[in-house]
Parts: sequence; C-alpha cells; structure tokens
Amino acid sequence: MPSYWTILTATLPVFIVIGIGFAMHRGCWLGEEIEVGTMRLVLNFFVPCLILSLIPGNHALETFSSAGWAVGCGFGLVVCGFGLAWVASRVVGLKSGEGRRTFVVGCGVQNYGYLPLPILAELFPDDAGPIALVFVHGVGVELAMWTAGLAILSGTVGLRSVINGPFLAVVVALLLNYTGAYRFIPEFIDRVFDMMGACAIPMAILMIGATMGRFFRPDLLHDAVRTTLASLVVRLVLAAGIILAAARFLPISPDLRWLLVVQAAMPAAVFPIMLARLYGGRPQVAIQVVLATSAVSLVTAPLVIAWGLRWIAAGP
Repeated sequence: MPSYWTILTATLPVFIVIGIGFAMHRGCWLGEEIEVGTMRLVLNFFVPCLILSLIPGNHALETFSSAGWAVGCGFGLVVCGFGLAWVASRVVGLKSGEGRRTFVVGCGVQNYGYLPLPILAELFPDDAGPIALVFVHGVGVELAMWTAGLAILSGTVGLRSVINGPFLAVVVALLLNYTGAYRFIPEFIDRVFDMMGACAIPMAILMIGATMGRFFRPDLLHDAVRTTLASLVVRLVLAAGIILAAARFLPISPDLRWLLVVQAAMPAAVFPIMLARLYGGRPQVAIQVVLATSAVSLVTAPLVIAWGLRWIAAGP
C-alpha cells in the first residue's frame, strides 16, 4: 500500500494547481470569457478524448457488471450524501430561505471527476482501471445530481442536462469496449486521443481554482460557522465513512474499491455553485461548503486515502 508521504505528494500538486488558478483569477490574469471558453473546451473536447483513450479495452470494464456497479455506486452514494446533509441541516437549524436546499446539494456531491483523476494516476501509475472507472462512476453521480439534487434545489428534474460531452463519450467508449470495435481504431487515432486527453486534467483543475476565485468574496465566511462546521462533518466524516464502507463490503472489483477510497477523501464538488445560481439557490452557501471542505481536505485527504487503502486490503 502507498505510504502517507506518497499519497501526500500525490495530492499536494492538485491543490497547488487549484491555488494557482485561484490566484490567476484574483490577479485578473484570467477573464470570464477565457474561463468559460476553456471550461467548454475541456468539457466538450479534451475530457471526451481522455475517456475514449481510457475506457475501450480497459481490463476494469471487461464485464457489464463492472460498469453497472460503477454507475450504481455513483448514483446511490450521492443520494445517501443528500440524505445525510438533509438530516444535518435540520440538526444545525438551517431553514428554508437560509440555504438549506443549497447546503444539502452542496454537501451531497463530492468532487468526483477532475480532482480524483491526477491522484489516482499518481497512486496507480501502472493501472488505468481506477482512472477509467472515474468516468463511468461519474455517470451515476450526474444522474443523481440532475434528478434527486435538482429536485431538492428547485423541485424539477433536468435529465436532459446529463446528455453532455463526457456522457456521450462514455456511451460511445462502452459500446466500443463491449463490441470489441475498438480493436479496429487506427493507432494514430488512439495517439490523438491520448495527446488531447492529456490536456484535460491540468486545465480542468486550473479552472476549478479560477471558479473558486470568481465567487470568493472577503466577507464570504462571515457568520458561516454553522454552515462550514456542518459541511465538514457531513462531507469529510459521515459521507466519507459510508463510501469507505461501500468500498470494503460491496462485492465490487479492486479497481472500483480503490476509486471509492479516493472518492471518500474528496471535498465538495464545485458544480453545485453553478446549480444554485441557475435554479434559485444560495450560491454563497455552496461556496462556503466548497471552500471549507477543500481547505480541510488538503490535510485529511492523504490520511483518509492511506487508512482506507489499508482497511479495504484487510478484507470484509
């Protein structure tokens, strides 16, 4: 199992790049037009290329059940996260109109894509299985976010929004994988996917930092003790515990177990900030959740991953 220092050195560069993106936005090096254009490019081109370079022919997706478990875990564990956050919001006395719905959605979704990818790549450099499962697992997370999450936030369901570049790339990649058609793709095309896909992770992480910089305000954390403490307990303790339990006790592949351990250590996702803006929530609450869990996970993530990998290695 990787040592604590190995895991720390794997996670630190991710947070440093986030910090660089944050500083670049605050220093006016990145304008909104550049940020939006870059995020669209990453979402609709670079990430699909990365998916098409990783999933077809990957040993972690040899059977239909592998994909089914990954999607199911993504959906079910996020819904559990929503439930935990809803209970916590009642315990700390958050009321409707004070950001309860935004708190629930913000705490319920971990940073499931761009943040775990470089960590998994560093921890398992010779095994592309966990990295490929990130995207299949992400389909389940997206389904939970655009059904249960959006229903909590606005009372509506937006399944149409799930049909985006990465989702379509996952569908195509799985079809290529299970039909064996990927064997007929010319090698030079695979190289193009590899080259373009390599751009996805660093650019996406940089944009996460820039997004945080865009919404950050000096008075953002004023009178936010209740929200931030509750978010730390829900996201980094309770939800993490449920994900780790799933990693150890569910009848899933080792690759998915390793992925879930890293997922358990992740802070809250950035995307609920956008959801809150679009669907009548309170973006400042989502930002408080993201900033608090991201800052603390810089310390806790290596500990959770190191302990989690040892715990699942012990067997059920």
